[in-house]
Amino acid sequence: MSPSTSAYLQMLIARCIAMIGPLGIAIITARLLGPEGQGRYYYVVTLAAIGAQFASLGIHSSNTYLVAKQHSLLSPILTNSAYVAIAGGAAGACAAVAFDLVIENALHLEVSLLFVLVLCPLILLFLYLSNLAVAINRPTLFNGLIILNGILSLTAVAAAAYITPAVNTILGAYAASYLVICMLSWILVGRGCKITWRFDRGLFKQGMAFAWRAHVATLVGFFMARTSAVVLRHYGAFGDLGHWSIAAQISDALLILPATISLLLFPSLVRADVARRWNDFKSITLQLGAVMAVLCLGAAGMGLPLIEVVFGPAYAPTGAIMLALLPGVFFLSITSTVSQFLSAFGIPLWQLAVWIVGWALQVGLSLLLFEKFGVVGMAWVQSGCAAFVCFWLFVMAFGYAPGPGSAASVRPNNDLARQ
Repeated sequence: MSPSTSAYLQMLIARCIAMIGPLGIAIITARLLGPEGQGRYYYVVTLAAIGAQFASLGIHSSNTYLVAKQHSLLSPILTNSAYVAIAGGAAGACAAVAFDLVIENALHLEVSLLFVLVLCPLILLFLYLSNLAVAINRPTLFNGLIILNGILSLTAVAAAAYITPAVNTILGAYAASYLVICMLSWILVGRGCKITWRFDRGLFKQGMAFAWRAHVATLVGFFMARTSAVVLRHYGAFGDLGHWSIAAQISDALLILPATISLLLFPSLVRADVARRWNDFKSITLQLGAVMAVLCLGAAGMGLPLIEVVFGPAYAPTGAIMLALLPGVFFLSITSTVSQFLSAFGIPLWQLAVWIVGWALQVGLSLLLFEKFGVVGMAWVQSGCAAFVCFWLFVMAFGYAPGPGSAASVRPNNDLARQ
């Protein structure tokens, strides 16, 4: 059974409300820190998010699958998730910091980098806990957690900026808000569970059989969205990075709808038979494509004049960057449903290959063309690579359409035991 319209609407509304937090923070930091300070803040948060995604191992995807199938696994999965978040998050943070330190000819961030070590495990733990709220069929809890996270982070950053408007002060407040939301999430998600605190290796291995593929697909997709920030850091262009960060956060806001749909869509596709899976995929993709086309066109028409009003005249160059990113927003929106459809068949290896090729193409073109075409050229590269991935995944998806000789007849179910 596919999720109801009301479930989609409730989660969409919750995510839109929660997005007030990041957008409010962006306005505060943009106004008080200026383009270069905003670029530094955004880069540290992005680096922590990259480390968390790298260290996640795709566990949140396998957790959702396992708990949705067998609710009694919630307690050991909570324990495993805590251990992976702490150990994996610390390792991911160290790797991210080490990466930044070896960048040649770039101004190092010094003390600001220490916040990556704190933020990375916390971001990872909240990712695990919030996804478990969906797995145990408590969408209201998930909605409440993401709204509360947005409120806490905005309140903490606003208070810190009022006291001392500096990059490190704001980063410290942001990290503190994540610590609070993780503690509350643990209490609410695990309510009624008896936590043993024993790491279940067998369960971890079972989940990893599926998770590693989900991890690669999610990780590369995330890298595609954040590669440009790292390239700008490589060139030490924190001013350009400040402009980019505003356009990127507007793009993230537009991607709330497809992210919401794909989050709810995957469990229903896993449970559906092949024919129903295909019909749900076609219907939702067409509807989402139509809505996203309207949203992107509206953002193109209204976004340019609003950027200077909201963020200030110093961010006028953000408009051209945003326009170049909008085609990529549309293609990534469509790609989200295609990826979930293919993932319901166990994430074919070719699906991973397409993402990796698309990301490698983006990295190469960004490094090659930045000095000539600047930050706007990088935005067009990102959109072009998103279109490339979307096209090839669609070609793959048609191979799973019901019928004689279809790939769906070979892999009709997403069975972890066979991965």
